[in-house]
Amino acid sequence: MTERAYPRESVEDALRAWASTYPRRATKFQRWATSATEAVELVLDAEDDPSNWPFISTYSFPHGHTKDGAIPRIDRLFFDFDIPDTDEYRSGGKHVDAWARDMSRLLVRTRKVARFLLKSENPDCWQVVLSGHKGVHIDLVFPAVPPSNGDFEQFKNGMSTYADLIVEYLKDATGLDDLDAWVDVDSSDLGRLRRVPNTKHLGASQAFGEDRFCVPVTLKELAEIGPAEYIELTRSRRPVTRAMWATPNNKAGEVLTQHIRTADTTRRSTPSGSTVNRARIDAYEKAANDSITADDLPFVLSDRPCVLEFPKRADAFSHRSASHMMEMKAVTEMMEKEVPIQTMIDFLNQHPAAEEDYTRERIEQYISRNYNAVTCEKIWRQADAFCLGSGCQIWTDVQETDMNR
Repeated sequence: MTERAYPRESVEDALRAWASTYPRRATKFQRWATSATEAVELVLDAEDDPSNWPFISTYSFPHGHTKDGAIPRIDRLFFDFDIPDTDEYRSGGKHVDAWARDMSRLLVRTRKVARFLLKSENPDCWQVVLSGHKGVHIDLVFPAVPPSNGDFEQFKNGMSTYADLIVEYLKDATGLDDLDAWVDVDSSDLGRLRRVPNTKHLGASQAFGEDRFCVPVTLKELAEIGPAEYIELTRSRRPVTRAMWATPNNKAGEVLTQHIRTADTTRRSTPSGSTVNRARIDAYEKAANDSITADDLPFVLSDRPCVLEFPKRADAFSHRSASHMMEMKAVTEMMEKEVPIQTMIDFLNQHPAAEEDYTRERIEQYISRNYNAVTCEKIWRQADAFCLGSGCQIWTDVQETDMNR
């Protein structure tokens, strides 16, 4: 087999699994490809062209392109997990150590997502690709939704709504309440392009001084991947195994269809995404009471015994979304008291499972969003395992008030 033949075979296999229907747009220049054969030629020619990219449209266009208002063949939702623009590697520190730190934080999240999806009812409807540089692509695959279910704007709005709901569901299931800062789900872009699996990532290759590729992996593999494994897997093209194919999820297709049918027929604005507001964090640090140390918190938070108890509990981070709700209460209560960020970190890191970098991320996200303190009522409804009951005066007072009504 010639050197050129193996890349061709690898890309053909990938297109059969990720882009099986045509016509589609291929490469950054969006050339029409009416078959996989044409698409392979276009994307392989683009691999080493710095002005072009080996991309393919997420959807095929049997009725014409989206620029003319035509609805594509919608058979998947594409979730692009990526290092945020504001993080070290993408914001200027483009060196291997910065990449490893940021990628580690990303892969912590994708591992949790993968482990949850593996336990779900239909794990085989998900497909996974490592971009080769700084991202992970996860697709939810379902039977194609007939275009008769709505107009162009209804498809855009319905798909955006459903994708947002999936992200919220994953956030709740994994306890990763910052997940939207790490995942791009612009399902309103029906003409969206994506990198073709088993093609060279020229930018990554140039950044790291060796060939790097966008490669397919299984959901099971993703559940174990760290930065070192990411590097090793993306050094060469990979065979597309049966486990990398998707079985379309009928239920997902039905739910999406309902969202499309009931969606608005008018254009809606898309959210700008969730990023860290560094100015707000700097302002908080300037206003914080530097005299408050971790030793002072038993006094400062004396009326919030559940918060003081939280990092001491062996099960503090064992209750998924309830644990993250309680963590949010702890941080936001300390924010109300103008506790310095480092003091918050020292307090929460009493728990052996806590990680300083991740704890700092959580705190900075809550400050960026200017969260108010989580109410006791919300803890009682959503994280009651952390309520101390009669060990808290607030709880006792509420019980007495209810009894006297």
